[in-house]
Amino acid sequence: MKRKNIFIIILLGSICIGAYTYKNYKVNTSSGKIIISKKSKYDASEEIKKALSSLNNSKKADVITNVDASANVVSLSFDGLSDKDTMNKIVTMLNEHGIKATFFVPGIEAAEDSSIVKMIQKSGHDIGSGTLSSTKNMEKLSSKELVTDFCRTNKILKIITGKNPVLLKCNSTVYSDSILKAAYASGNKYVVESNYYLNYQSFKNYDQAYRYVNSLKRGTIISIKLEGVLDSTEYKGKEEKPAIDKQANVNIDNKLGISEEKSEKEKEDNIVQIVGWLLKSMDEQKKTVAKVSEMPNVEKYNKLQRIKDTIASKYTKKDALKTKPNKNSTLVNKAEGTKPKDSNNTKDNIDLINFKELVEENNKRQAPVVSEFYTTQKALAYTFRGLSNETSLNNVLIELDRVNAKGTFFVTKDEILKYPDRINRILSKGHEIGNGGITTNLNLLNKSPEEICKEIYEVDKLLKERGIATNAYMPGYGYVNPKIQEALSAANNIPSLKNYELFTYTKAPITNKYKGMSAEDIVHSYFNVNSYLSLRKGEIVYFRLDSNLFKNDNAVANMVDILTKNYVQNGYVSKYNEKTKDYDLAQKPLGYSLVTLDNLQKTIEEPSQYGRYNIIKDQVPMKKRTYEEALSMMKTNYIGNEYVDLSDFTEEEKTSLDKSGTIDTKGESVIFFTFDDWGGDPVVNALIDVLNKHKVHATFFAISKYADVNAGISNANPNLLRTIALNGNDIGSHNYNHELLGTNRQELEESLVKSYDVMESVIGDLNSLKPYFRPPTLLLNKEGLAAVYESGYKYCVSGNITTHDYERPSAQNIVDYIQQGLVKNKGNVVVMHMNDQTYYTAEALDIFLTNNEKGVYGEKYKIAKLSDYLGK
Repeated sequence: MKRKNIFIIILLGSICIGAYTYKNYKVNTSSGKIIISKKSKYDASEEIKKALSSLNNSKKADVITNVDASANVVSLSFDGLSDKDTMNKIVTMLNEHGIKATFFVPGIEAAEDSSIVKMIQKSGHDIGSGTLSSTKNMEKLSSKELVTDFCRTNKILKIITGKNPVLLKCNSTVYSDSILKAAYASGNKYVVESNYYLNYQSFKNYDQAYRYVNSLKRGTIISIKLEGVLDSTEYKGKEEKPAIDKQANVNIDNKLGISEEKSEKEKEDNIVQIVGWLLKSMDEQKKTVAKVSEMPNVEKYNKLQRIKDTIASKYTKKDALKTKPNKNSTLVNKAEGTKPKDSNNTKDNIDLINFKELVEENNKRQAPVVSEFYTTQKALAYTFRGLSNETSLNNVLIELDRVNAKGTFFVTKDEILKYPDRINRILSKGHEIGNGGITTNLNLLNKSPEEICKEIYEVDKLLKERGIATNAYMPGYGYVNPKIQEALSAANNIPSLKNYELFTYTKAPITNKYKGMSAEDIVHSYFNVNSYLSLRKGEIVYFRLDSNLFKNDNAVANMVDILTKNYVQNGYVSKYNEKTKDYDLAQKPLGYSLVTLDNLQKTIEEPSQYGRYNIIKDQVPMKKRTYEEALSMMKTNYIGNEYVDLSDFTEEEKTSLDKSGTIDTKGESVIFFTFDDWGGDPVVNALIDVLNKHKVHATFFAISKYADVNAGISNANPNLLRTIALNGNDIGSHNYNHELLGTNRQELEESLVKSYDVMESVIGDLNSLKPYFRPPTLLLNKEGLAAVYESGYKYCVSGNITTHDYERPSAQNIVDYIQQGLVKNKGNVVVMHMNDQTYYTAEALDIFLTNNEKGVYGEKYKIAKLSDYLGK
């Protein structure tokens, strides 16, 4: 009986399922495959019929692609869908960063889980058609097939979202006329074309993402593929700046050590990480992100602006021929170099300044943007905006007093007129007032240089009338574009504004993604110790006082407190843990000061003073040598190491290569302390302080990428390299990016030359840079060593005592190791490091030098830098 009942239940269930399927689905086996498609709710037969009938009207969809934008605008889109958890994470990150994107969704995937599409739409993002199933090479399909695909997708998306999708993006497809006509007939007014693609393989770390974003042209549409790898149509190497920036090619992925074989979970995790890095890079580089649908308006604006500029230019030139010179003009008389006789009566009268003429005579010159100072001063700056929240302002002023810091507060015309008492309160505490302009929102980016120049002058005039002098202008909330740069450059021709500089910032931790979070959580997230171990000399950190993101008015003051304690007064270093064979984070004193922008602006480097310096543009390169000369130098100018593998050399060559690692000092017992790699301010400053304490010098072999102002990385730190040099130490190369001597010959030669040239641009005027090379990991290769000498380096130096200080459990352990390896009557070359894993190195150096001064090691070794014995 039971079996009979079960049979009846199964039969009834099957009948119900069959009836539902018959009613709602169509089964097609004509192609040899079982294809089940929905009828009823997603049936688009009427739309297809209507679209086919209108195909012959010759109307075509417009193509949206990268535009030529004057503002720092890009657009972000996603192709396809991932699982619900991954999509939730991506949408959450977009919302946290205040970015609205466009999702091109395949119809079948949307129908399979409409809740994902609804979630995306609810968060304010646009939904576009990704065709029915992301079919490639759709230009090969007939017009009927195209219309059928487009209409069916549009119907699915309309049912789910309630809107007809006007945007269409095809996968790896050439947009032929037939596609554009079919798209328009199906209801898609625009098709989207992008040639900047990313996927789960695109970046290995944050630096690569940062460089990628830095390389993007204004007006670029970035497409992120949520599924699969990129194909040859999506990888266009010629558009990359450095080759690694625009990720897509599997071969490049393999060079980076990224495996093609990844589980779905790994791919999902990777794409979330990629998106996170990308959004953070956009934040740091102040990219404005527009929806794809807004890009035509960006293009129209730029075209209109160019037309207006052309007409204005023609009108002005024509008008200038008819108009006699204005004797009351406040422009400087270039021929005489003096002001008009009656300038005292008019120099501060804004109505008598011809700003159009001022901008034209500036001839499109642009003021440089200062987001970070080139300075060796042990100081950085906090800047603030938004005086409307008086409680927040007062709390910050109290906190700045408590940590003995001075800040710069940018004020607008409106704030000058509304809050004179608050401005006086700021000044009474010793802080600086800066020129914050008039227009503070994004409308500033649409103003002409003439209008912006007038705003800068007007606010400066108001400040001077109140006895406040400044040379600092920060537009809006740090917005910068060429028109703003041109405006300030023109303003510099007004005598009262001749020393003005254009400021933005290096760090700005108050962003939409942190809404409702505590100050501690914000600092720990934004200044993540995996990326930032301290703040650097010359950095500018920007805080907005009137932000509505916080639950209370103590948030900014608390951030100032936490940031100052942990990243200005102290910094982080990794300490080796012998038990876990891993690293623990620990703090070291840093002791930087927080000063006004004016202080950093006016403190100029001198022989006895740290301060501002210039990057050298015309470097003096090393003199190259022939291959034969290089082979000869291996015998005399290589200082080796007994444990280095020489299997790449012949037996005869091996006998001529140095293996002792010591230097002939004519019988003197000498120690040359050398430090490899690169590290943050806490580690390097600690080494310099110890050397200065004992009045000795050392040799630093730097990975010069981290001093390259053009490297496109967020942690480039030329100030630290120059600080090492200013303290009398030698500096040599550890290659541009730690490339081994076994690297491809051409790439190696380029890196060797670039490494020296980069450091020459930072310290070439200090007689500190030497043509010395330390091979990364001490690895030796015959052709690589030859390339070192051919490139112009005079010495390749390893050493006889390799401390492995980055994995020592204590300072004393390092000291003991050095002592055991010392050779008397020779020049001992001690290999140490300045990377962020060398917590104990500076302490070990101090102990050893103190012992040496006391004669603990039997005799006092002379401490020298390599150039004392090797020469230049």
